[in-house]
Amino acid sequence: MKLRPLGKRAHNIMFHTHTVAGIVISFALFIIFYAGAFALFKDEMYQWENPGARFTVPKTVDYDRVHEAIAKAYPNFKEEGQLTYVFPDRHVPFVQVYGSLKETDSTTGRFHALVNSENLEVIKSEAPLTTVGDTLYHLHFFDQIPGLGIWLSGLVSLFFLFAIVTGVLIHWKNIINKFYAFTTKGKWKRIWTNAHTVLGVIGLPFQVVYAITGALFGLLTLLLAPSALILFDGDSTAIFKSIRPERGITVDPDAALSENRSLNTLLADLEAKYTDFEVKNVVTQNYGREDATATFYIDDGEGIVGDGLFVYRMKTGKIETRIAPNKKSYSQTVYNLLIKLHYATFGGMLMKIVYFILAMITCVIIVSGILIWQKARDTPQYTERQKRFHHRTTKVYLAICLGLFPATALIFLANKLIPMDAVGRAFQVNTIFFLGWSLLLLTGLFWNNFRKLNRNYLGIGGAFSLLILVVNGIVTGDWVWIALSKGLWEVASIDLFWFFTGITAISLVPILSREKVLKKERTKVSTEGLSMKTNGSL
Repeated sequence: MKLRPLGKRAHNIMFHTHTVAGIVISFALFIIFYAGAFALFKDEMYQWENPGARFTVPKTVDYDRVHEAIAKAYPNFKEEGQLTYVFPDRHVPFVQVYGSLKETDSTTGRFHALVNSENLEVIKSEAPLTTVGDTLYHLHFFDQIPGLGIWLSGLVSLFFLFAIVTGVLIHWKNIINKFYAFTTKGKWKRIWTNAHTVLGVIGLPFQVVYAITGALFGLLTLLLAPSALILFDGDSTAIFKSIRPERGITVDPDAALSENRSLNTLLADLEAKYTDFEVKNVVTQNYGREDATATFYIDDGEGIVGDGLFVYRMKTGKIETRIAPNKKSYSQTVYNLLIKLHYATFGGMLMKIVYFILAMITCVIIVSGILIWQKARDTPQYTERQKRFHHRTTKVYLAICLGLFPATALIFLANKLIPMDAVGRAFQVNTIFFLGWSLLLLTGLFWNNFRKLNRNYLGIGGAFSLLILVVNGIVTGDWVWIALSKGLWEVASIDLFWFFTGITAISLVPILSREKVLKKERTKVSTEGLSMKTNGSL
């Protein structure tokens, strides 16, 4: 089946712009998808990261007592400030509390604490005790680059969308034929090109979703600026209020003190009305005063529009504002819909696994694109100086991308090797990760052969991957079989994931080495044959 192709001039323009856009963002895009793939399981990784979180959440949690425990633990706790309680679940069994503190110089500070949902013990943490999931999550939008990171991720996503559109237009003529004609035979350039096209078609809807949502989240302020200027007289907060009406509710900091209804009472009322939904968190404002509000956020965890929010007036117990699940306006639906599509917070675990596989497929597409770019420039039409530049650029890109595999395994190892009570633990774990990644990158620059570079990173990453299961068992005592017997499915799943990843990576090492040997043997046979012919002619 053949579709109508682009004209020759249009095809050439699209081809070159696709190539330039792709190669410019390739390594950054790889980081986004690779780190983002692991960030999908951020909550599931928490119990693996923190052995102290391996307990069962009680059926009911007394949030009024939680509030009292926070007030006792923080004497300068600003009760009337915005206070957020993230409710515990089987992945993160602590109540996560975010609030404000009254400083001595009349300023307001922020705090984050964990409250054990069993015994209501408050764990103060200036920095997170565990950092694997958080680090990879923040890496996927370059948050480690202060101020600019989120903008850069948005721009990369925007260029990615452009590369997708131009790629589809380039292959539009016979995209279906190419899909079914995929083969692993022939020269490597042909194999990489086929893989690039076929895998691109498979992951196309997924990639379009991520390109659009990534650009929107990264460049949201910039994209909303024209709308704020034209529709809301330059007030960007008005846009957010139309999307999230709870932000339009104002409170008076000087309002009189008042006896209000408890959080437990309001929570029970909401749970009775929406029995099939789970309350995720609550945000209070002006707690303990006449106009205090409590905003509850609910979600069914399955449907793509199955979320909602309810704003209670704590004095009267009446709902002032609501966004009921499955009954939302377009403006109320679209933002949360994009969030769900981006973070795969719908469809359960199966959807996360599908997203993870598609993200890894996208990583293969990116690497294949880099190799196609280099191979296409290793031709006589380029000078030796240009070829060396293309070779060095490709080597740097591959070192950044492929070195992230062993570096990711390394941060999992560091999370177990650094004691949980170590001072500055999160900083130490992150230092090992970023320093290890940098050393792996620099080492890869000394491997001039791309096959050797790929083989060595697979070998190192495979070795680190196999160690994760062993180190976790030694440090925590929760070996795979013990974790399974305790019902710690997340702990066992992560160990098994890295075990099979390590086995797969190491099994590919001799295959890559064997191909190199076979190539040498073919060259030797060819040389001997030429020598025999030459001698015979003499």
